[in-house]
Amino acid sequence: MLEEEASPEMQKKAQDVLEQVMQKVSRVLNERVAQDEADAPALGRIMTEPVYNPDDEDLPLRPTDNILLRRDSRCIIMDAFELGREFPEVEIDPRLVFDNPTIESLSQAIVDLPKTQRTKSVESASTAQPGVTLTSVAFTQITGTGEMAPCSYRPRGGEASRYYRSTDGMESILLPASMARIGDDTNCPTARENEGPSHVVELSSFLMDIEPVSLGAYARFLNLTQPSQDELFDFCLLPAEDARCCHIPLTLGEEGWQVKPGVPPNWPMILVSWYGANAYALWAHGEDWRSYKTASKSFLPTEAQWEYAARGPETMQFPWGNDDATPDLLNVCWDASTYDSKGNVTAHVATPLEELPLVGVNVLMGVSPFGLRGMAGNVWQWCRDTYHTNFYMCTEASDKDAWNAEEEEGWHAAATVVGGTPAPRAVAWASGVVHRATSWTAPVINLGGIGLKECQVPTEVRRPHFGT
Repeated sequence: MLEEEASPEMQKKAQDVLEQVMQKVSRVLNERVAQDEADAPALGRIMTEPVYNPDDEDLPLRPTDNILLRRDSRCIIMDAFELGREFPEVEIDPRLVFDNPTIESLSQAIVDLPKTQRTKSVESASTAQPGVTLTSVAFTQITGTGEMAPCSYRPRGGEASRYYRSTDGMESILLPASMARIGDDTNCPTARENEGPSHVVELSSFLMDIEPVSLGAYARFLNLTQPSQDELFDFCLLPAEDARCCHIPLTLGEEGWQVKPGVPPNWPMILVSWYGANAYALWAHGEDWRSYKTASKSFLPTEAQWEYAARGPETMQFPWGNDDATPDLLNVCWDASTYDSKGNVTAHVATPLEELPLVGVNVLMGVSPFGLRGMAGNVWQWCRDTYHTNFYMCTEASDKDAWNAEEEEGWHAAATVVGGTPAPRAVAWASGVVHRATSWTAPVINLGGIGLKECQVPTEVRRPHFGT
């Protein structure tokens, strides 16, 4: 049966809606073009005209002009974010602009977009292993707006080893000083060449975040710091032609940066660069986040600190010991056929963002001997060190509180503990041991599934005013 033709009244209503959308799209894009090109006369008209006319011949972009001839990839990504603020009821992806490169066609595409679904609750199920019952603890990270409190740590729950950070609501655990064994010997069947030789490092006591930083907390950081466009690309944005753009978990909406609809705000922050991780860590500790390009002052854990925090002073197969990994202990993509081991990006981005194999940071999985969550599986985590394949062979690797401070290349190490299966990152195949990045990772390259944890050497713990 053929659909009945719309009545003249319905056609008129649809046309009115399209014209209203086109007016908004034209204003947003022309305002951004005028700003970027320093076209003061055009910007003045756009900002002051009482009745905005998209067909004005003096505008930089007319309804049928090709947007791609005036805007590069970075500009288009930010254009899409600004359009998302103008149309918060729908989700506007940069690809929509590329596929509809005129104001006229883009406006029609926006009209045709379905309304977005409501954001998921933080009490989310496992997308990695459906049917697994998840046990969660209270989610304390601050995800809303409002003023940022001065940085302080105060005891939490009456336990001497647990602290609460005022800036972002993160709970931290005080790890005791230790002579910790780091790395794995080459005679270990699961060890890689760059994971040895095994050596002992004397570590001072330090505070370690109990869980990775969440999407909601990172969105709050962006809203309170207001980084520039270039800084955003340093932190967590990708060029529009990058296929992984569909997995960027945050979007710029009417009220600022927010977690994309359908995605739990307690998921770990993913696709964040080393720069983006370092900036957050500095900010959360009350330091100038604009110093994010150097590790000389950083609150990211060193490789040695991270490994000790993950499995304790002695070498174990997993954070929980040497028992085999099971879906109730470890969150990874257990179905290896889902991912392409040859690093084919297309195979990975086929999974919708909200269906990525992730669980919330407050889920009791990958728990270390110190009670730290997410120390196995879920996401890779950035470390402070510069990555070097031979660092463990140097005498400096056994210094007290050792870390590789060499920054000539500006590249840094990522670490994770994963268990007997591909980790949720394109190039990571698991052993059952602490796994250093096997490739050099530029700090401005955002890798899928990389999150962040923070630590602090607690010199303040010994002072009476600590936590006040």
